[in-house]
Amino acid sequence: MSSAVRQMAPVALLLVAVLGLFVAAESGQRRLEAVSKRIETSARRERALSEVLQLLTQAESSQRGYILLGDVAYLEPYHESAGRIPQALRELDDVFASAESPMKADIDQIERLSNAKVVEMGQTLDMFRQSGRSAAVDFVRSDIGRWAMAKISDLARKVQAEETASTLEASRSWRSDRWKSLIVTSGALAATVLLVLTLSRLFLNYLRSKEREAVDLAERQTELEQLVELRTEELSELSTHLQTVAEQERSALSRELHDELGGLLVVARMDVSWLEEHIASGDPEVRTHFKRVQEALQAGVDVKRRVIENLRPSLLDNLGLLPALRWQIADLCGRAGLNCTERYPPQEQRLSPDASIAIFRIVQEALVNIVKHAQAHNVEISIEPQDKWLIIRIKDDGVGLPPERLRALRSHGLAAMRHRASGFGGQLRVTRAPGQGTEIEARLPLDRIRASVAA
Repeated sequence: MSSAVRQMAPVALLLVAVLGLFVAAESGQRRLEAVSKRIETSARRERALSEVLQLLTQAESSQRGYILLGDVAYLEPYHESAGRIPQALRELDDVFASAESPMKADIDQIERLSNAKVVEMGQTLDMFRQSGRSAAVDFVRSDIGRWAMAKISDLARKVQAEETASTLEASRSWRSDRWKSLIVTSGALAATVLLVLTLSRLFLNYLRSKEREAVDLAERQTELEQLVELRTEELSELSTHLQTVAEQERSALSRELHDELGGLLVVARMDVSWLEEHIASGDPEVRTHFKRVQEALQAGVDVKRRVIENLRPSLLDNLGLLPALRWQIADLCGRAGLNCTERYPPQEQRLSPDASIAIFRIVQEALVNIVKHAQAHNVEISIEPQDKWLIIRIKDDGVGLPPERLRALRSHGLAAMRHRASGFGGQLRVTRAPGQGTEIEARLPLDRIRASVAA
């Protein structure tokens, strides 16, 4: 314990010394900043005061030129200068807000005289319009206007002289403080170098310990990455299982609707037809009601058929993937008024049931998105085998997918399509060209989606 204290004592002394030097350097820096700020304030005051004098002089010259010569061209610079004078006076008041009392009193008087001068020039123009040029010229040649401008100029020269003296004093102080700050900073730098040399050994020991910690952290990170990968794989398997279960539930519900509800609707239609035939009423109202019931039952049959096909397309199980896709595309495009172009291989691939429903859902989800959001007129759907892949492309000429959703596939439909493709070891790619719509391409490995010989 005493050895550690002895080792740390020089370091503590060096730290105290360096801290003192840096405090001194900071104090010098603050003085330099104060001087720089004072010089900057003087420059701003000089600029604001010159701006007011320039605008007043320009306005007076333009006003006198208009009155003496009667040239309307002088009015434009007069109005421009007179319009800018209030803003210039506000800026003048702002920059001199922190000035000392005698100088602030001079600035206040300059502002009052400037405002009075603007009013006087406006009254002279009114006199010119109302009483004629001779009265306005006599007023201009009087000593009233010249006295105001002379007083403003005298006060401005007085303030400028005081500001110039203050600026020179600040400049001399700045040169003196700069050398002091340089000396203090050099001392602080030398002390810092000595401190670095003293602490280098401790720092090297610290680096060695951090390297050991980094190795341990990398090992733990590898373990966490393996755990995350395992959990991700489990979630992917779970999602695939849920999709499979959902398709099975849809298929079971479809069969139940077809068997139960379909039978009930057929029996109901038969009973209604029997009643209509045996009652044989000539009453038009009775016949209208029978017709309405028949139409309602037929509508129920159509709704039942559409629901069943949406749950599990019967064509997919009975005729295969391509007929089911043709029916789905014709139905959606027909209801949405889209012009659809389809390209399929000359011979249909023998695909597993899971792969067939996955491809059907990918095309179905893409078409639903196009109908809802794309504002497209034409759609192209193609399925073709290439080498070891089955390529499914859906392209439209709509407004295109938003870039933020395209970068992260932030859409439940797109996420489901991507998961269906990845579930078979495939890939989903979505591209967007400005003014050319969106293209969705799914690539599925043929060895994973083909039906087995035993099946």
